[in-house]
Formats: sequence, structure tokens, C-alpha cells
Amino acid sequence: DYHVILLHVSSGEQNFIYDLDTVLSFPCLFEVYGEEAFRLDEGLCPEFHRLIRVDLYLRTFASDRSHMKDANGKWQKPPPLYPCIETAGKELEL
Repeated sequence: DYHVILLHVSSGEQNFIYDLDTVLSFPCLFEVYGEEAFRLDEGLCPEFHRLIRVDLYLRTFASDRSHMKDANGKWQKPPPLYPCIETAGKELEL
């Protein structure tokens, strides 16, 4: 699966994370988000985490949300209301 957040690097000393799906504060201080949002992932292998630049994300990432469906093609949980992420000519590129 994937999860998209925005890191706002400010000109001051504090940087912020904007995460539309979090229960943490919005926006959330970068340090707080790092400690609270990723603490359960400590046992996961590093290959399950990938940080990419926004320009690369917008140019190459696409999802038709098929990974959210069961073997019969039914949604495991209701999909988000916003449109799928697509690139020119591609609907699935995870």
C-alpha cells in the first residue's frame, strides 16, 4: 500500500508534515510526526519505506487501487472519495 504526506521545510527552525489521514495534529511538527507516526514500523524491513521527491511522484506514480480489492474484485474497505493517482498512459505503477 502507499501513504502520501507533504513535508514543508520552512525558512524558520520548525518543519511540518501535512497528512490528511492522520489523527495527529494538522499540520504536525516534523519531529513529533516522525516519533509518533512511524513507531509501529520499527520491525518492518527498510525496503517497505521509500521517500521520493514530489516531481518524481507526480511523473511516475499511478494506482488503480486494485490492491485494495479482494480476490473477487470487491473492495476490502471503501475506497477514498478522491480520484486515483494516474500518470499519462498509466493507471498502475506502484
